Amino acid sequence: MKIIAALDGSEHSSSTLHFLLSFHWPAGTWIKLLHVMPGDHGVLNYVMHAFGKGNECDTENVAHVLSGIAEETARELQNVSVSSEVLIGDPVDAILSFADTFHPNLIVTGSRKKTAVDSLLLGSVSQSILEKATCPVAIVRGDLRKSSPDSGANVLCPVDDSEHSAAAVEWLQWQTWLKQSHIALLSVTEPLHESAIESVKSASDHLLTYHAEKGLMEGLLDKWAAHLQEGGNAREITRGTVDGAPKETILKGAHNWPSDLIVMGAHGRTGIANLVLGSVSRHVSNHATCTVLVVKGMESTDYHEVRQKTLDNMVLDDLATEKTKYKQNSPPSGNMAGSNAHVPPTGLF
Repeated sequence: MKIIAALDGSEHSSSTLHFLLSFHWPAGTWIKLLHVMPGDHGVLNYVMHAFGKGNECDTENVAHVLSGIAEETARELQNVSVSSEVLIGDPVDAILSFADTFHPNLIVTGSRKKTAVDSLLLGSVSQSILEKATCPVAIVRGDLRKSSPDSGANVLCPVDDSEHSAAAVEWLQWQTWLKQSHIALLSVTEPLHESAIESVKSASDHLLTYHAEKGLMEGLLDKWAAHLQEGGNAREITRGTVDGAPKETILKGAHNWPSDLIVMGAHGRTGIANLVLGSVSRHVSNHATCTVLVVKGMESTDYHEVRQKTLDNMVLDDLATEKTKYKQNSPPSGNMAGSNAHVPPTGLF
């Protein structure tokens, strides 16, 4: 596994390092610590004083400090190589250009959202990297303290009926560094709105669509939970469906549980397609109080097959229900939303 960790010398860089030290990375992992020095020397002196060198923030001094951080990080991690490099130029362009040749499996960056000045620094850099990167990106946020890799993490994975969500789940399945984690798959369904129902027929159609979508998501959650179980990395896997506005519901659940990490799929990369993801993933990555990892550059290998099997099973279940109803003249049992098999983790809501 290859990881790029972008550092700017601030407290947010400390959180990035703590994130790296909080997991058992696979043996042979190569972590590259990067810092980008702006070409404007005046901006350089303003930003880089955080490394403890005052106005002596030339390339040699920064490289020396960064090398020391790499050595210290390597001592704390087992069977992991840690090296550093100082780049010069625009932070986003420099990091992404380096990624094109390094081919990382993950880019990790801190984020700051406090003041107007902050927004000019790493905060905007992390969001730009998230938008433009072609591999998974983790934005470390919150007052993260180094925890024991053996303690496991609470990982919230919001999903919907999309190939991007399937890709995120499949990606999670093979992440051995998340071993001993509690993974919660969460599906958020927009609630029925009375204002959208104009007649009895319309109400009936809306209700049928609502329950069909809910039933499909419960089937997908079962399949995806089984895939994660096969991976054998998670200590515990739960799944749940709730009604609500996706953005607010995901953030509320992550805060209440609390989540250490949110893992989401990405819808599209640029232009109009990116707006589909942007409305949810971008909002969550901007406002979550924990680390958010967006899975990009991955394609699901079996989403369409799993989805079709789930739909086929729903048809068979409906036929079995109707048969039982006919024979016993009793209400159908059905697989209704809110069943005990699809309840979010305790404390999520």
